[in-house]
Amino acid sequence: MRCAEVKEMIPALARESQPSLAVRRHLGKCRGCQQELETYRNLIASLQTLEARAVEPPPGLAAQLIAIPRGASTVDHLRSHVTRNRAAYAGGTAAAVAVAGAAAALLWRSRDRSPQRQRRTGKGRLATA
Repeated sequence: MRCAEVKEMIPALARESQPSLAVRRHLGKCRGCQQELETYRNLIASLQTLEARAVEPPPGLAAQLIAIPRGASTVDHLRSHVTRNRAAYAGGTAAAVAVAGAAAALLWRSRDRSPQRQRRTGKGRLATA
């Protein structure tokens, strides 16, 4: 076996007591892999000595956390929302103005071509029956 293959297996080998024959042969010859396996075994042993501890929260923390949403008024909430989304609102406003302008231009242009307008100005011919 090569070092690369053994090094991929070392984390699992550190938990097992009996590696395969090929891995044992490699570890018998390779000092680097031996040291890495020993490092992993020491790490696992150190982690097993750690103990879990429950830490009590400071007094009044729950009340402080509950009071956070109540502290901001609706106006403050709305103001922060608008500030965060200012670019979206500006883009939407610009698009609405552009659409309104285009609609107004089309309406204005269609008024110039109406039959009544053409009669008054003498432009174009009206069909007679």
